Amino acid sequence: MSLFKRWLGAAPAVAAPVAQAVAVPSRPLAAMPVVVRAEIIDQRHRLCGYRFHAVARQHGAPLGETAMVEALQEARVPEFAAQRLALVPAVTFGRHLPLLAAHTVFLLDRRHSELPAEQLAGRMGALRESGAQLALRGVTLAAEEAPLLALCDMVLLYLNEHSLPAFQALIKQLRQRYPALKLCVDGLESWNEQRMCLSWGCDYFMGPFLTTRDEADSQAKVDQSRMTSIELLNLLRTEAELPALIDVVKRDPGMTYQLLQWANAPANGLGTQVTSLQQAFLVLGRNQLYRALTVSMFRLGASEHQARDESLLEVALTRARFLETCSHLPAPQRDELFLVGMLSLFDVLMGVPMAQLVGSMQLSEEVREVLLENRGPYGPYLMLALLFERDKVERALELAGRMGLDADQLTQAGQAAFHWAQEALHHTAAAS
Repeated sequence: MSLFKRWLGAAPAVAAPVAQAVAVPSRPLAAMPVVVRAEIIDQRHRLCGYRFHAVARQHGAPLGETAMVEALQEARVPEFAAQRLALVPAVTFGRHLPLLAAHTVFLLDRRHSELPAEQLAGRMGALRESGAQLALRGVTLAAEEAPLLALCDMVLLYLNEHSLPAFQALIKQLRQRYPALKLCVDGLESWNEQRMCLSWGCDYFMGPFLTTRDEADSQAKVDQSRMTSIELLNLLRTEAELPALIDVVKRDPGMTYQLLQWANAPANGLGTQVTSLQQAFLVLGRNQLYRALTVSMFRLGASEHQARDESLLEVALTRARFLETCSHLPAPQRDELFLVGMLSLFDVLMGVPMAQLVGSMQLSEEVREVLLENRGPYGPYLMLALLFERDKVERALELAGRMGLDADQLTQAGQAAFHWAQEALHHTAAAS
């Protein structure tokens, strides 16, 4: 059983295939929509929440409000929104109540509304009176739109819908006229674009930039703690003897402290305190320690990137857990798929090319193939995870069909992986 599963207290010793790994929802499987998430990053690079929406399984089939609300409820979005930001589609007054929580923000799309501004303002006012927070997509600075903006807590802007001068001017005007309004920018492709919008005064940022390498880190070097972790991972992978493992850890006081902390975690149920590295290795075991080190890599390094690295860890854990539970492969292959999910963001984490990292690690040929060339037996699984993450649901389901995977079970696996990652982050932070 991995260290993180033990902290969670309920996961099996080896992850079961999808059909056994998640609970069966109340609705018929054939009717299940797919709930899609998109990360929301704040000014401090923290993953502060997600935009959630649900899409119908069939191509072109509309998803009604009732089905949307039920899907988001089954995905436990209100529970999530009690703690963190959840941007969800606005629905008719009254139907929104099951989704209402402390950090729920209902998104209205002005472009798709045929209601006059005055009538829409009335509906928005009713939502606000119920305690709802509101966001607006498709805003303009026209005088007739002012009552709508006055009722909003947030506006959602898309960078690629404006020229840069027009976009900067829009942000400036919104800031001047509505100083309390939160500005969220979607469609950001790079960290340079994120920094540009941050400098203009935007509050939240969305798009694939989080999981891309930052050009500002192009000259970055892997810090000593992460080099120690890689060396230790290699020794564990090659079944090195215990004295060799201890010698590596002793060179890094921070690593020594961390191993003792892991070994003395309450989840291990020990009656006595672990005080030596030899005891710590025996308590943790090689497989548990390998996973623990892989996760801890996201929490080492320069403090100025700590929030960004923690955000990457959340994405990596969700991806890794989904890969581990989305197939019916034998247990060793599922364990390697978890590793693929974690390692697939190491180049972003460390700011160095993947080839350089893979060249310094002892990995199986199958893992090397997927990380370097996105091919081999694990290639389709990683592609499947990426398609779901990028809201390419139709393409993801087509690929799943070719792989012989059940779409309904994948839908459940995606939701279960997300919640597993949330719990894992909570427990690993408490045990660190």
